[in-house]
Amino acid sequence: MRLLKIATLLLATLLFFAACEDERQRPVYEYSFNNPADIGSRYANLFTDETGLIYMSWIMILEEDLYTIQYTTYDGEFWTMPQTVEVSTNFFVNWADFPSVVGKDGEVVAAHWLRKVDGGPYAYDVNIVFPSEEEGERWTRPITPHLDGTPTEHGFVSMQPIDHDRVLAIWLDGRETDGRGHDEYEDFSKAMTLRSAEITRNGDIERKRVIDAAVCDCCQTSMAAVEDGFIAVYRDRTEDEIRDISIVRYNLEEGEWGEPESLWDDGWEIRGCPVNGPRIVANGDRVAVAWYTEADGEPKVQVMVSADGGETFDDPVVISDQDAIGRVDLLIRDEGTVYVSWMERGDRYGYVRIRDLRGDGVLSEPRTVGITGYNRASGFPRIAETEDFLFVTWTQTEPNQRVRTARVPF
Repeated sequence: MRLLKIATLLLATLLFFAACEDERQRPVYEYSFNNPADIGSRYANLFTDETGLIYMSWIMILEEDLYTIQYTTYDGEFWTMPQTVEVSTNFFVNWADFPSVVGKDGEVVAAHWLRKVDGGPYAYDVNIVFPSEEEGERWTRPITPHLDGTPTEHGFVSMQPIDHDRVLAIWLDGRETDGRGHDEYEDFSKAMTLRSAEITRNGDIERKRVIDAAVCDCCQTSMAAVEDGFIAVYRDRTEDEIRDISIVRYNLEEGEWGEPESLWDDGWEIRGCPVNGPRIVANGDRVAVAWYTEADGEPKVQVMVSADGGETFDDPVVISDQDAIGRVDLLIRDEGTVYVSWMERGDRYGYVRIRDLRGDGVLSEPRTVGITGYNRASGFPRIAETEDFLFVTWTQTEPNQRVRTARVPF
């Protein structure tokens, strides 16, 4: 049942404007509007299907060490009543590695979360569920797409529906790091890997593949559907500790990945993970990738656009080099305009910013659409498109933690 008709509200309790620190702190909350996520919610994720329906999922704290994963859908006018995916004391809850719900043709296809396992503070597995066809059951039993059984990190999942009964999932897989000591970090035989599989509703794990045998340990992955399959991006890792973005294509008919290629030679050398992954989006033949880099000690957010389905890309466009801390997202409208979101750090707050790049190369002025903390508790903002508005969500950190949303006119 469609509930909770949108009410645009001025969130007076969140106006931090008494002590303006710079021009970014102009009133922005005229964009804000209510959503069903309550106090204690955090780390929202968004997925938009072919019908334009937005699936928003989040983690909710119920009491100490007890969490639930919930989701709702938004059609540009109404929210649905929040639904529960799972309740547990055993979630691996992380500001950068959070659950997702994906759908197709207006229906939920699958959800994922991370489950802690014995073996250490960073030992956890991926769990994927589908809506159940069994009477009295809402979800299938959790499916773990990796079967190595090692007490290591498995996460930073990206999922895309193939049909209503099957998804393609990619994830960072730490099985080769099992037992790796601090003095063995540069041993590439013990590196984090990027893997994939097709998972079906009945629990089959098919076409298991290693995409890249050495990648950055804890940056988000991202994947988009294109005409003949899917394109994924991720932060790679070379033996010289260059952590630039790589791109790779999946042929759905053959069930094989092509050879990963570097998207752009930033040359960011960093001996550790920056926890700042890229994002990719596709709309017809137009594909865009946004990412964060600190190459040459210069923090900046960049975007590259392709007009031929991701085969080739234009040179990068700098979206922000002012106090940028990354945490990017993006979308492409039908007419070709690319919208990029990111976060910037001020003296006291973190700013959720957006900027658009038109098809003719004209770059708009940046706009502030949300204010929160700049620490890890603020998570990663996400954006989506409704008919008339840019939809934005982020995690508010003060005076309490909860998921906030905004509708920003195009």
